Amino acid sequence: MPRGAPACMTCREKCRKCDRARPSCQRCITKGLVCRGYPDQFRFCGIASRGKWKNARIPASETLQFQSSPVGKEDTTSGASTPVPRRSKRLAIDTILVKPVPRVADDITTLLESSQGKTLIDHYDTFICPHQLAEIGNDKDNPYRAYILPLARKQIGLLYALFGFSAVHLGRLTENTTLHETTAVEYRVKAIRALGELIRRSQNTSLSEEEQDAVFATIQILLLHDIAESGISEHGIHITGAMSVCKSILVAEGFNGQRQRAVFFLGNLAWLDIIRAFAGTRRLCFTQDIREMVASAGGHRFELVNGCPREIFLIIGRVLDKAKEYKLGWTPDDDFRSTLLLAKHQLYSWDPKEKTYPSSDPRWVSLAVAFQYACILHVHRLLDPLQPAKSAEIQSAVAKILDVTAEIPFDSTLAELLILPLFMAGADSLSPHSQYYILARFREIERRSEMRNPVPADLLKQVWAARAAQEHDHEDIISWRDFTCFPELMRQHDYLII
Repeated sequence: MPRGAPACMTCREKCRKCDRARPSCQRCITKGLVCRGYPDQFRFCGIASRGKWKNARIPASETLQFQSSPVGKEDTTSGASTPVPRRSKRLAIDTILVKPVPRVADDITTLLESSQGKTLIDHYDTFICPHQLAEIGNDKDNPYRAYILPLARKQIGLLYALFGFSAVHLGRLTENTTLHETTAVEYRVKAIRALGELIRRSQNTSLSEEEQDAVFATIQILLLHDIAESGISEHGIHITGAMSVCKSILVAEGFNGQRQRAVFFLGNLAWLDIIRAFAGTRRLCFTQDIREMVASAGGHRFELVNGCPREIFLIIGRVLDKAKEYKLGWTPDDDFRSTLLLAKHQLYSWDPKEKTYPSSDPRWVSLAVAFQYACILHVHRLLDPLQPAKSAEIQSAVAKILDVTAEIPFDSTLAELLILPLFMAGADSLSPHSQYYILARFREIERRSEMRNPVPADLLKQVWAARAAQEHDHEDIISWRDFTCFPELMRQHDYLII
């Protein structure tokens, strides 16, 4: 080991010479001490096998341990087949968030004036922003342009996140591996460090409104980075971090719909919170009060970004709240079931033609119906997890989604909002032609948006393959959620199906 390497933390504390052996200092071992590892070295999982960060290391005490069987192998103790957690493709997030932020060497002005900074800002502004909102994507009033760009010029953590997202997106488009495997990772690491510092500060002192909004915006950009890279937000901490800041604001000063910038970001995060709760209700963290606030104060911007009608968003939010209480043992069976039956009635009786939409385009009604029946399917599954996919109720909802999505053509900006309804229909699609249609629509959306989220298609292919492998006279219920939950993980990953 070269002498320039740092001494272990134990030797540094005791001010004695360290032999710098890895993974543990031999001097500590011979003296019967616990070697606490080496400072400021991080291990990357997945990405660390490539590019600049290849072979980077982390102290043994900080290594994430997974003990699981290979995919498809059976657990010899239980006899059951269990999914295997995906290994991290980025830093061990927990490690970063507990470390203090180093002194910022980069100056915002210097970053913005660099050739790389100008390229990444321009790519975000001219290419990514137009795809973030339906209909008004390239308008100057696009909130992703009007809110994030000015804020990023003042808050360096958000600027790092924006650069990382733009780099991973541009790198994949141009097949520039250095850009999306090295540059994007470097900026992402800096963004997470800055975000961790702001979140820690929010627990002890009040952040300014600009800093609060920067937290929400940074988290949303990091989630978009996840979607562009893998479709999975690992360890499920980003949205939870946003909620911790939101709770601090509520306790300190209350929160209302006057702050349109904060309402915009919180509305989008609250919807992503709903989506991740589809895979596991315990992951839900936003409250119904916050959902009601953003639904009423956010206006049509909520539908322009997320597609789901606000009325449906609130109904399914109440359902998931109750489902979480039920999973945690906080509410009895009868109360849970009555909530689901009421929601089922509300969803079936909701009339999309009576709603006001962002524009007069009649295809907004088709989109609303697609989300309406996607939520109906989820309520059916909560009411009766053993209900077979071939049941008349399930197949009627699947057919409804497929019919209305067929009314939204490739050249409509609304097509980019169809992923969740198509996915929910696909999870219960039994015929090869409907499965082929869903995958074809996913490919259309990818070509149109130039944003590839592999998760929806990958999960559906696993579900369909598992069903096809069943014997005809023995049909077990196969849920897509079976492929998103890993008991080995303390914090489950978030599957962002958008």
